[in-house]
Amino acid sequence: MSEDSDVLYRLLVQRVEDYAIYMLKPDGIIANWNAGAQRAKGYTPEEVVGKHFSCFYTEEDRKSGWPQHGLETARETGRYESEGWRQRKDGSLFWAHIIIEALREAGEIIGFAKITRDVTERRETEQALLQAKELAESNSEQLASLSQFLNTVIANIPSSVIVENAVSREILLVNRQAERLLGISREKMLGKRPQDCMGVGLSTFINKQSDECLRAEGVHRSEQQLMTAIGDRTLQTTSSVIRGHDPQTSYVMMIADDVTDQQAAHARIHHMAHHDNLTSLPNRILFSQRLSEALQRDSYTHSHTATLCLDLDNFKNVNDALGHQIGDELLRAISKRLRMTLRDDDTLARIGGDEFAVVLPGLKDISAAHQISKRLIESVRPPVIIDGHSLSVGLSIGIALADSTENTPDQLLRCADMALYEAKRNGRNRYEDFRIEMDAAARKRRVVEMDLRDAITCNQLRLYYQPITDARHDEVIGYEALMRWQHPENGLIMPVDFIPIAEETGLIHSLGSFALHEACREATTWKGNQTVAVNLSPIQFKNSGLVSVVESALEASGLDPSRLEVEITESVLLDNTLGNISTLRKLKSLGVRIALDDFGTGYSSLSYLRSFPFDKIKIDRSFINDMQDSREALAIIRAITGMSRSLDIQTTAEGVETDEQFRRLKEEGCTLFQGYFFGRPQPSESRLIGFAPL
Repeated sequence: MSEDSDVLYRLLVQRVEDYAIYMLKPDGIIANWNAGAQRAKGYTPEEVVGKHFSCFYTEEDRKSGWPQHGLETARETGRYESEGWRQRKDGSLFWAHIIIEALREAGEIIGFAKITRDVTERRETEQALLQAKELAESNSEQLASLSQFLNTVIANIPSSVIVENAVSREILLVNRQAERLLGISREKMLGKRPQDCMGVGLSTFINKQSDECLRAEGVHRSEQQLMTAIGDRTLQTTSSVIRGHDPQTSYVMMIADDVTDQQAAHARIHHMAHHDNLTSLPNRILFSQRLSEALQRDSYTHSHTATLCLDLDNFKNVNDALGHQIGDELLRAISKRLRMTLRDDDTLARIGGDEFAVVLPGLKDISAAHQISKRLIESVRPPVIIDGHSLSVGLSIGIALADSTENTPDQLLRCADMALYEAKRNGRNRYEDFRIEMDAAARKRRVVEMDLRDAITCNQLRLYYQPITDARHDEVIGYEALMRWQHPENGLIMPVDFIPIAEETGLIHSLGSFALHEACREATTWKGNQTVAVNLSPIQFKNSGLVSVVESALEASGLDPSRLEVEITESVLLDNTLGNISTLRKLKSLGVRIALDDFGTGYSSLSYLRSFPFDKIKIDRSFINDMQDSREALAIIRAITGMSRSLDIQTTAEGVETDEQFRRLKEEGCTLFQGYFFGRPQPSESRLIGFAPL
């Protein structure tokens, strides 16, 4: 089935009106709702999603525990099927045929698929038949009129009904539904055997039902797909023997229900449970099943299975800039390219956001996975045109090869994910194989992450302050706040060892808020108007509440906004430029000063100075270290100070460690200075307050 067909297949479930089709969470809470459910039960999705499905049962059934009985049966056996009274929103009752099927992932119940059909009309007809039969047997004098009544009921029953003489096999009764199913009028069938009035396929089917019924001397039930006048249909058939006083008055009655639509609806809900809604690719559940099957085959085919984790590079920027609709279209287009690149036996799944996973079965060695990964990366490279936009993304891939029969799907996926992390860390748009040392590194990162969470809640973080001075070097005019982590077991930990992990895990938002509030609070205790500079991570700009955090820090401390300086790196302007420039302008409107840190190390520095009115430029320490031996480094310093003078922007030279560097930088026009030559970072209470006379 093509991807387009899969999408149509999924959408049909939402639009089916004859069947109530919806899914339950493991505890019986309703997770979604289709048009048929709304029609049958009267509730809109907004009214019922999130409620327990027992709300459709009568109060008596709820007290008797029937809702829970159905779930438990499905949980234990995989499927529960029954009929009974159910309640609509308006309180009216209807007779329902229900199926509850358990959905599992890795042996665990993740929910239930539920299909309900209103069969009140069929039940009423059946009840009428039974009552008529009882009346006919007990009141022989009314047989004639009851016979006419029975004929009327049978003619209108929604099931197909055919009655034959058990001996001659002549057709004695055919109702309207059977005429429609068979495509033959009752006049052409009455008094004839099936093989005399219909095609081979239909007559063989009817004769087989009668033969099996008579052989069993009772009731025969079957389900079979059959080509009929209204198409290829699936029929559930019940054939019964009705015996009279002699063989000539014995009959076979066949009642056939067309369950094609019911089974199609069941197939649709099964498809939805195992496929991604957006791309119609297999989801994580089906991916895990396919990977398990491939690993089982490895044991007797002496081949290997590889698991690939895929992540689109630059997709978030497209999504943020152009909206989710364009992003969704891009994901559909990329998923088609990836699928066309893979082999027929491979499985491509979407496991969330812009993340995909692949099962590569039957490999001889890792080189085959490398070749496929290269093709996948190349398939994504050409731009995708959507609504006039030319969109380009890259692809990073992590590869894990099953090397023993003890590998599990979860383990392989986790290893591939660690390799993906390595590919992204090493520059993106590439693939990396899983190596055992990655696991050790990941474990170390997890330990640091857990300890860092404790550090935030247990007040283990502190700010140290490094002094900043001017060319006269006679006073401290401000400080840069630098975070330190006093670990209870490992001692003092520097930012380079925990800030990257904080950025990966999102903890940087908590750390950033702490730094802003603490720096503002401590700065209010200092004499004079010394400034305090706080570094902002590019990740913090992804938080729409960043401006509010700065406002809160200023308001809570009472610090004059002009004394707070925030430092950003060029990467802030590379990522979502328009949005981040807007955030910077809002910060500027608060009265806060903005500094561009590590200037000169990026690719578009000059354009940045035109895009935003920075208060300060900080020259990266690498140029300071190299200016004695590198003419290029000195030329860059001169260019920066020259631009700064023309734009009336202060320049800070950071990393100054010697008197010679200080003297040379003053000559080149730098206005502010910091580094070990002037003082090392210290806690607020022991920070350097002034300098000895020169």
